[in-house]
Amino acid sequence: MNNGIRIVAVSGVIAVLSLGMIACTKQEPPKPIVSDTGRPETRSVEAANAIGYNGTAMRQKLDKALDANDAQAKKMDQAANQ
Repeated sequence: MNNGIRIVAVSGVIAVLSLGMIACTKQEPPKPIVSDTGRPETRSVEAANAIGYNGTAMRQKLDKALDANDAQAKKMDQAANQ
């Protein structure tokens, strides 16, 4: 019976050591951050990811809408200045 307990104890120690070695292996380097091409004022919209929405798609649509608004405002200013 003593030999059975020793075998179980030694097996447990070996298992713990092997799990420790696996946990301490070299980790993958972090993925590079993709350069952000959107407007700085819409960055906070991407926080919608935290509550289950697709914040990236929302931000892209908002950026397009703001760009279209800016283009229209520029067009109106040019027409007013002529």
